[in-house]
Amino acid sequence: MRRTSAFLAAFLISITAWYAADQATRANQFKAADLNNDGMLSSTEFGNAKNKVPASIAGKKGVSRTDFHGGMH
Repeated sequence: MRRTSAFLAAFLISITAWYAADQATRANQFKAADLNNDGMLSSTEFGNAKNKVPASIAGKKGVSRTDFHGGMH
């Protein structure tokens, strides 16, 4: 039982660290793509940042920071 608890604790810590790093990566990608800093990615900004924008949202006309983060799951 102790081994299971220790494994679970280690697993949860690693997942938490991964999630925090993933959120930071997403924030940096959005910031790099949002050239005019208006909090939205326009189709022009998508075109300029194809390698930074997830394919799942690249075809939309405008994407907010929240949508961008949700689109990267």
